[in-house]
Amino acid sequence: MDIGLILAATTGEPGLASWLMWRAIALLGVAAGLTFVIFVHELGHFLVAKACGVKCEKFYVGFDFFEFRIPFTNWKIPRSLFKVQWGETEYGIGSLPLGGYVKMLGQDDDPRNAETEAARIRSEAVAHPGETPTKPEEAPVAAQTVEGKTVLLDPRSYPAKSVPARMAIISAGVIMNLIFGVILAAVAFAGGVRELPATIGGVTPGSPAWTVGIVPGSKILQVGRRGNPYEYLRFEDLTTSVILNGYDRDLPILIRRPDGQAVWYEVRPSDRLKPLTRRPTLGVTHERSNKIGVPTSPDAYLHPVTTPPLEDKDIVVAIDGQKIAANGDIVALLARRPSGTVTLTVVRGGDEDGSSTAKKQPETLTVSVPPLPMRGIGAAMQIGPIVAVRKGSPAEEAGIQVKDLIVEVNGESIGDPLSLPQRLVPQSSPPEPIKVVVSRTDRQGVESKRTLTVTPEPPLQYNDDYFHGGPVAIESIGVAYNVTHTVAAVDADGPAAAAGLAPGDVITHAEFLPANEKQRKRERRIMPSEDFKPITIDDNLKSWTYVFTRLQRSLPDTKIKLTWTRDGKEQSAVLDDVESTTFFDESRGLAFYGDSRIRRSTSLGESLRLGLRETSERLREVLLILHSLVTGRISPTNLSGAPGIIFAAASFASEGPSKLLMFLTMLSANLAVLNFLPIPALDGGHMLFLAAEGVRGKPVDERLQIRLTIAGVICLLSLMVFATAMDIGRFAEMIQEWFG
Repeated sequence: MDIGLILAATTGEPGLASWLMWRAIALLGVAAGLTFVIFVHELGHFLVAKACGVKCEKFYVGFDFFEFRIPFTNWKIPRSLFKVQWGETEYGIGSLPLGGYVKMLGQDDDPRNAETEAARIRSEAVAHPGETPTKPEEAPVAAQTVEGKTVLLDPRSYPAKSVPARMAIISAGVIMNLIFGVILAAVAFAGGVRELPATIGGVTPGSPAWTVGIVPGSKILQVGRRGNPYEYLRFEDLTTSVILNGYDRDLPILIRRPDGQAVWYEVRPSDRLKPLTRRPTLGVTHERSNKIGVPTSPDAYLHPVTTPPLEDKDIVVAIDGQKIAANGDIVALLARRPSGTVTLTVVRGGDEDGSSTAKKQPETLTVSVPPLPMRGIGAAMQIGPIVAVRKGSPAEEAGIQVKDLIVEVNGESIGDPLSLPQRLVPQSSPPEPIKVVVSRTDRQGVESKRTLTVTPEPPLQYNDDYFHGGPVAIESIGVAYNVTHTVAAVDADGPAAAAGLAPGDVITHAEFLPANEKQRKRERRIMPSEDFKPITIDDNLKSWTYVFTRLQRSLPDTKIKLTWTRDGKEQSAVLDDVESTTFFDESRGLAFYGDSRIRRSTSLGESLRLGLRETSERLREVLLILHSLVTGRISPTNLSGAPGIIFAAASFASEGPSKLLMFLTMLSANLAVLNFLPIPALDGGHMLFLAAEGVRGKPVDERLQIRLTIAGVICLLSLMVFATAMDIGRFAEMIQEWFG
């Protein structure tokens, strides 16, 4: 018996209508691809069995063990959807699509038939004891039973073959999977595979990567000390390595910094950013390209109004006359120019690199992008203590420490802690030093103030996706701090003052109220349904920064209902928002496509080398995942069964044939490893029994084999039911997001 199980499934979430259409088309390719992987595995068993002289009575993709009756009808699904007899073998497709099998004479994966099958090959062998075989290979084969008796077996039966021959037959399926895994990946690379390079685009403030000093624009060359640096490492390779490493030990990472220096970092992943799944992360995102993405309805309102209008896939080549040498330059330059109008030089109508196409010549345009004011409620929250100091930063050099509380900057109060990072962006070259007053409490509990001189540096990124409940960073000096939900100051003419908020009030809940149902539906198409529920504010991921980010994505007429406590009494009010005149969104609403590349081999040899590397990496990945499951580093809830496999395959197939082939390579590695586990009913279980027979000189007791095989089948079916339940749970969450 051969069974398929994938350890993790990835899914895309586009619009429902287009999703259904493309998935329907992709499923045709998926069905063919999955059938091919199973077929290849069984073909390995079949070919080697025939080469060893074993009679193969059945060759099935899927199982024909059961006949399914449709409830409340007289209809039933037959054991096989298709079958044909060709020579001595029946070829077919079983109605239970959970794997496949080759039925050899004397061997049956259905435990109910094991005793009958054993008796059949003995009776057939001695049916005509007085006859002399015309060919030597047709003579009955003597074999030892568990009781030590000698019996005659049909010479073409599986048990009549030597232990090495049977081992070759059993292992052939796994070997074929690995061989075709290499071939599938080689074909994919020959056609070109789109990959996300392992280049860091953003580093989350206060995250493990941020704290050790990893900066945007860094290129990851190696994860772990084993192996060698690899220029074409993918971002997904990093993600997988982090998950497998867990969050209880350091992960060595070799990085080439933007200045060209290669540096080893020891980073300990954290699960703080993924508290629900406890998924370890470093706190990095992949790099964006210089290609503009213009959103369509319903989120077009988030895109800036420019002169002239930007178009989808315009390529940014300069900002305010400064050429873009690397993709990370875009974020860095925007971070240093938060206010005022900036000028983008874009190339339109060319290839991804800006070159000409056969359709039309590219043109160069100058586009003015206005500043994008942040929206607020006319109140500032209190700043929290510093939670992280970036290694090698100006703050570390100045002596600023974790748990310090910033109270003054250049002799003035800090004001709104959310806008403080923007106000400390250097405005001169070289940057002028700043005086930072911090409050520090020593081990004896004595609080004191210290004035430290810090020389800021031009930031490499801005607080964009980082306003999601985590710390806020002053990138120019390298500190990260939390923002509390206690009001520090209120603008006299702002919505907060009109609602009655005052310094010292503690905001406990927030709820966003779209102007009408039409606007609610529009917002719901770009935001999860969770964002429309009342938010209980805390000092973790549902902090004031989370509420602030949610406000920036709201439609202009959306109101916010706040609940706060004062002197133990609860109050609430519905507020409008107001645009700031001093605090701006550095991104200006610009969106960029992810940076990707086409990896295409130039020769057959290179294709095979890349295919071999891909297969070996996926094989190693599966082994590490199994080890992590056994040791508890990964939760079993990450498993996926047949629905998840099909769903993930359809997602890959929708991205093109090469992506589907890469998925099938990964699936082949899964099948190879999982089918070779020492579990009765799988290939590995058969190998275990054969190894015992080789050592003992006689087979394992048939009744024991049957009992162990039944137990193995029960365990496997239970595992598949569990994995399928996990898939159903994930699909239910997606449907809930679609329909609110």
